Amino acid sequence: MFEQLSRVLGLEGIAVIDVRERAEELELECELVAIATSCRLCGGRVEVKERPRVRVRDLPLAGRRVTLVWRKRRFRCCRCRRSFSETHAGLPSRQRVSARFRARLFDRLRSGAAQLEVAREERTSRYQVERAFRLGADRELGARPRPLARRLAIDEASHRRGAKRLVTVVCDPDRRRVVEVLEGHDARTLERFLRALPAEQRWALQAVSIDPAFAYREALRTALPGVPIVLDPFHLVRGANGALDTVRRERQRFQRRKRPVSSEQRSGGFRPELWRSRRRLLKGAERLGERERRILCELFLAEPLLAEAWGLKERFRAIYRAHDRAEAERRLSAFEAAVDRAALPSFTAFAHGLRSWREELLAYFDEPTTNGYAEGVINKIKVIKRRAYGLPSFHSFRARILVTCG
Repeated sequence: MFEQLSRVLGLEGIAVIDVRERAEELELECELVAIATSCRLCGGRVEVKERPRVRVRDLPLAGRRVTLVWRKRRFRCCRCRRSFSETHAGLPSRQRVSARFRARLFDRLRSGAAQLEVAREERTSRYQVERAFRLGADRELGARPRPLARRLAIDEASHRRGAKRLVTVVCDPDRRRVVEVLEGHDARTLERFLRALPAEQRWALQAVSIDPAFAYREALRTALPGVPIVLDPFHLVRGANGALDTVRRERQRFQRRKRPVSSEQRSGGFRPELWRSRRRLLKGAERLGERERRILCELFLAEPLLAEAWGLKERFRAIYRAHDRAEAERRLSAFEAAVDRAALPSFTAFAHGLRSWREELLAYFDEPTTNGYAEGVINKIKVIKRRAYGLPSFHSFRARILVTCG
């Protein structure tokens, strides 16, 4: 029976010599099959000095928790009188869990489970779960190859909500992996990372995509002066949409003040067509259906100012449909001139902020890259934090992201 149980256990070189059953636990007393005959230091004859029992947690067997009671031989050399203990690769020295049980804990954490959840379900301590992930992450990240990246995408993510701690996430959109997670989102942190990159990596970079963050642009201009900086188009289009929505809300407030309120209208003194048109106004013109176009035409007849703001938004979106940089530059100049003529405060402020990012906007047409993958990583980070019920330690936070998204 013990021979069959040894095969079921699956630890090569380990033989089960006794079994003790409890309610939900199996204690398997075991020992090594091979016995040392000579000293590993001088080659002299050895004798068994003592046989302490070492308790090691292992993988469950038949749905029951398994604890290995290893009768570990400790030898003494008859020549040099030195002592040493026998070892096994699956049972690390001075550890209370087996290597394969630790790998099981690491795999569960890598899939996004919370440490406390894994500790409760595996019936072990949270310390063992955290240690398993730390050792597994260090081993995996150390053995992972680091190919040269042609492009980088840089974005920021929130680490801890209460302390408002932000981190910088550096991604490789071509290979779809996270390169590094930096503690902080200031220019000095990013500049220090970029200067530490190998020389061949800095020479291989052809473009870096960022959000409209002055700190990131300053760090890139200082550390990588020859690499083009591309401003993510999504954030600029969202800025134009925000300017349009500001005009819509201003017209809503204006009509609410101007329109006389009767006793029947006191509960809702506003025009519902303005309130309901938000999504139609922000949708791209090429994606509007026939019914939506008709509704917008009727709205524009009643609100010419809103029609002008919608035209400015579409005019800005048309910049990204340009075939080359020269055409995009002409369309951008025409948009700025139209904003000056319209004199809408929200679009004036948007165009004013756009002038300081003009070169980064036009760089998109030389190297069309976006922050789309980085934005997806930020969403995945939020899911990881929710499933883990928060990761207060930055080391654990960084390791979880690099293992999951690297």
